[in-house]
Amino acid sequence: MSAFSIRSGPIATAPHPSIRPDAASPRLGAALLVAGALMPCVAHAQAPAFPVKPVRVLSPFEPGGSNDGVIRLVAPRMGELLGQQVIVENRPGAGGVIGTEIVARAAPDGYLSLVGTTSTHAINPNLRKLSYDAERDFTPIGLIGVSPYVMLVNPALPVRSVRDMIELARRKPGAVEYGSGGIGTPGHLAGAVFARMTGTELTHIPYKSGASSITDVVAGRISMVFTTMLVADQLIESGRIRALGVTTMKRLPNFPKLPTVDESGLPGYEFTLWLGLLAPARTPEGPVNRLAEALAGSLRDKTTQAALAGQSVEALFEPPAVFAERIRREIANYAKVTREAGLKAQ
Repeated sequence: MSAFSIRSGPIATAPHPSIRPDAASPRLGAALLVAGALMPCVAHAQAPAFPVKPVRVLSPFEPGGSNDGVIRLVAPRMGELLGQQVIVENRPGAGGVIGTEIVARAAPDGYLSLVGTTSTHAINPNLRKLSYDAERDFTPIGLIGVSPYVMLVNPALPVRSVRDMIELARRKPGAVEYGSGGIGTPGHLAGAVFARMTGTELTHIPYKSGASSITDVVAGRISMVFTTMLVADQLIESGRIRALGVTTMKRLPNFPKLPTVDESGLPGYEFTLWLGLLAPARTPEGPVNRLAEALAGSLRDKTTQAALAGQSVEALFEPPAVFAERIRREIANYAKVTREAGLKAQ
């Protein structure tokens, strides 16, 4: 049943004081029946469709970042399927907290949604005192996809494999500096988990953005960074930076010669980024389902799939209920990761 349809049954009508039911004319009876039959149709026609205006999607990180690039590949086809433009807006700051809070407090009408990520909805709840609840204050729309992280070093560093990096870190405790977009970001935790699993001491250098940390690796000011393949692929292909391994359990189709960290001396190491759309809590089922259908349709589109694959993002739609379960599971997983890494909520 449509979210805007009206369930109807026989319509009871009180008789006019001056007309006995048994004396009502056949013509009046027929007119009442026709009017009763038309009432649900009139109500249905008057209900507003969704969407009747452009839909906004807020990206809580800086332009050009991982989630921003992904949603800008998905939005055009979503707009075609919705019959309205899908406008992507950036509201960066505080590791994604500022933009996420805006959506949490927005009107629950379906016209503003969020690109939620591993960082905003699995890591931040375990590391920050937030003004919103990552589960209670959002309605999941659907998963967009997953992307691997990659371990990068400056080409001048005397390491050519994950094993080499482990040996260097063991010989020189604290000398290997790795950067990230800030404390508690995925890049930070990827390095923290790597250090814990290898029994080494790495020095974390937080930056205002992930892009700044990559710039310093390229310039040789720090040794290493963990970042998404989405922003690293061109640097790798140009030779400006050296990739030691990807953080998935399988090699990437676009980089078949690049080994996984798991197969390169650190069995069991895995670290991925997921991205999805979320609406404010209490958003009606109708708009949520409409947005989910458009998102699923966009991800089925061969052109969109190819564009995402070109950025090493696997299109992987999950409907609202399944995506909600992923978020619950990931929050629990990162609670364990942050605890083992010795990180506490700020």
